[in-house]
Parts: sequence; C-alpha cells; structure tokens
Amino acid sequence: MLAIVDDFGPTAVEERGDCFRIFFPTTAARDDALNVLAATAPASAVDVPDEDWARRSQENLQPITVGRITIVPNSKFSIPNSIVIAPSMGFGTGHHLARLEAALSLPAIGLGLDIAKDAARHAARRWPRLAFAVADLWAEWPVKDAALDLVISIFAPRNFPEAARVLRHGGWIAVAYPGPEHLRELSHRFGLLNHHPRKSERIVAEANHWIGAPTIVRHRREVILDSVAVRAAIMMGPNVHHIAPSMLAAEIGPMAVTFDIAILLARTREKMP
Repeated sequence: MLAIVDDFGPTAVEERGDCFRIFFPTTAARDDALNVLAATAPASAVDVPDEDWARRSQENLQPITVGRITIVPNSKFSIPNSIVIAPSMGFGTGHHLARLEAALSLPAIGLGLDIAKDAARHAARRWPRLAFAVADLWAEWPVKDAALDLVISIFAPRNFPEAARVLRHGGWIAVAYPGPEHLRELSHRFGLLNHHPRKSERIVAEANHWIGAPTIVRHRREVILDSVAVRAAIMMGPNVHHIAPSMLAAEIGPMAVTFDIAILLARTREKMP
C-alpha cells in the first residue's frame, strides 16, 4: 500500500492500530492516490482543517542509527556525527543540472528547485553559474508561464501540470524514475517498498495528458555494491522510514544489485490541455 501512494508525494504517514492515515500536500494529490488505492484496499478521504498537521504528524519521529551514521528528522536532536534529513526533502545537489548546462553548445540559464534550504545553499555555492531556489515542487513553481525550454526531473516529484505551465511551445520534459526491477535484490533481501506494477502506466498517462506523447527509454544494469553503497542506496529513498536499523547495522558484504531506470521524454503540444 505504501508503495502505491508513494507515487503521489505523501508528506507523512501515521499508524492508527491496523490502519494508516496518509497526508498529502494537496487535495488533488490525495484524491489521485485514493482513486488508485481504492482498487486494492478500503480507503476514504478526510479533510484536515489544521494547516499545521504536517508538523504535528512528524513530531514523534526519532533518530535512526545505521553503522556510524545517525539520521535525525530535525535539529532538536543533538547527536555527534549525525545528518539532519527533514521529511519530504529532495536534497538536490545540482550535479545533473550542471552537467546538462556544460554539455550545451549555446548559452543557457539553469534553475534548480528544492524544498531544502541547505540543499539549495550548497548547490548555489558549488555551481555559481546556475540559479537555485527553495520551492515545494507539488505547489506552484516560482517560474513565469511559458518561460522554459526544458524541465528535468530525476527521481523527484513529478508535477506535470506545473511543467506544462512553465514550458514554452515546443519545450521538452525529461523524467527519470525507477523501473520495475530497480534494486530488486535489495527489495527481496530487506523487504523494501515494492514498485507498483502500474506506476509507469500512470506516469506515461500524465505526461501524455499534460505535455505530449512520451517516449520511454529504459536503462538496466547490474552493479556490484559493497556494504557502504548498499546502505546508501537504501537510505537515500523513502525506505529509510520503513526498515529496521538493525537490518543495516550488520556487515552486508558485496552483492549484485540491479539498477533499472526509465527515462521519459515528451514535447509540448501546440495547445496545452
């Protein structure tokens, strides 16, 4: 169930006995998740009037220690050698945007968006030729209508309506997301969140509705990862909140892991939906 709703950008999950209450940044995201989830489990929508529900739902999150690294949900925990990762942060480094800008033969203006202030600050220092701003990718982007030639989203929230708004006529969107076999060995060994079998279908349908007919290219490769790399692959995604730290504390040893990445390319139509 959590794997299904993860496609719609939930901001918090609250366990209530034998059921879950899942929070979303917008009513539209909640309703889209409900439509998909209703086919597999009993589900209903509840409006929460308190605008501070996200903070309240995350107040009881505790630090997670894996090996020599401790991940803490906010700065109220004073733990040596810890990394602060607030829920819903994207932690974009700006690396992909910088590589793309460097590869272009024509002058380009690059703008990176991330909900994490620290991520934007570090990226701006690392890549001074580019611009970075703090923004919630599920909300309205701080970009004018029809201002961009290209939007890229790499393992990040996919807000196709906003991409359609900010792209010029003939502009492109490129989206990279995990394929059905991505990290399958880690999923089997550690019980990670499974990829919903219809995830790619939904992404393609959204792109076709908001942007244009998409083309999908899959890159699949098997890589040998050591213990450090295995832990990093698990901890960089939503699985860090759903796995017992003790499972990662032990020596894992080198293991073959499948990387399955789908890349969607779509060009805007003459007339937006």
